[in-house]
Amino acid sequence: MRQRDGIKRSVRSGIGVLLCLLMIGPPPAASAPLPPPAQPVSPRPHALPAAPGSESTLLMEVSTGEVLQASDPHRRFPPASLDKLMTLYLTLQAIHAGRLTLDTPVTVSTAAWRIGRRPGSSRMFLDRGDVVTVDKLLEGLMVASGNDAAEVLAEAVAGSPERFVEEMNAAAARLEMRDTHFVTPHGLPSPHEYTSAWDTAVVARQILLDDPDIVRFTSPQYATYGGIRQPNWNNLVFRDPRVDGLKTGHTVESGFSIAATAHVGGMRLIAVVMGAPTLRRRTALAEGLLDSGFARYVLQPIPWKGIVPEAVPIYGGRGGRLPLETAHPVAVLLEKAAHQQLEVSEMITVRPFAPVRRGQRVGVLTVRRAGRVVLTSPLVAADTIEPDGLAGRVWGALAYAVGRLVLRRPATWSGMYTPQQ
Repeated sequence: MRQRDGIKRSVRSGIGVLLCLLMIGPPPAASAPLPPPAQPVSPRPHALPAAPGSESTLLMEVSTGEVLQASDPHRRFPPASLDKLMTLYLTLQAIHAGRLTLDTPVTVSTAAWRIGRRPGSSRMFLDRGDVVTVDKLLEGLMVASGNDAAEVLAEAVAGSPERFVEEMNAAAARLEMRDTHFVTPHGLPSPHEYTSAWDTAVVARQILLDDPDIVRFTSPQYATYGGIRQPNWNNLVFRDPRVDGLKTGHTVESGFSIAATAHVGGMRLIAVVMGAPTLRRRTALAEGLLDSGFARYVLQPIPWKGIVPEAVPIYGGRGGRLPLETAHPVAVLLEKAAHQQLEVSEMITVRPFAPVRRGQRVGVLTVRRAGRVVLTSPLVAADTIEPDGLAGRVWGALAYAVGRLVLRRPATWSGMYTPQQ
């Protein structure tokens, strides 16, 4: 009996893989290896404007959160398997909090097994009683789009799917996802469950900011569990070497949807398409958005240390100058065709007296384009400066007072920078 069951399972697996590969199709000639990142990616011709009442789309740059292109981005759709992005996010939050690790073993419940057995349910092919690690479940969640994996993770994180859904909606509120309401951890059709292209981009961006290497769970072309090898439902990872995630979704109610992420050089984009009538249409829209973004925009690093001071005076301490650094890399998103000057300004927001601890916030760096703020970044101390003795502190206070009143030493500096594109 077990042998016959194994044969049936292998046959079903083979048919499923064959159908997925037929949907994916062979990569087109345009998906040949791209030129080096320094050379702009040429956009493919595409008809992005969707017919009224059809798809919703959005293109976002990850590091800045800037929306580069959008069409009806707040329209609500059933999320289908895009639901699993929030399941991924909350699982990662539990790992960060120390409640789980990637190596934590989880036992598959009967309820989770039944979710995978529902008609039309994509699954990881978990069996009840299986003991599976969290990292394997994440692979099954994102590559095989396992509804059973989503249910197991919900139980592991929150104790029950019901409590997990409460956490999903609480997280959506914290992230200001105003067009979203969750009912399940997996996205099988349920009344009153919905999201939007805008909100999908928001949670996708947060995942990528918190865990940039999460793409190791979303980029594989295949995932194997229990001897069953399944292709990634995201056909773009087969077609486009820039794409390494994140998630697709499809039901009759939702249409074909995707949150695709891709990177070229130092720039990462998220393209969201919701409600496409066909897989082909979804693919064309997502590729068109990514091509347009990479062709038109560049993420420009700002060499601020050559424009404003990289160290400032500190008084009353065992060291005369405090080196500065930014809390994160400083880069702004620019249109490649634009050659506008950028104003870079630095403001010290604390009294420059010792002691100062490494990592302490001491100021702010601001970048403006045509008078409009395009980036702000905290300035933090790059070193620790201990206080001097009593005499040194008194002398430092006098020197600071003289500097302010007589020499008019500034607390703000600014300079101009023209990117060489």
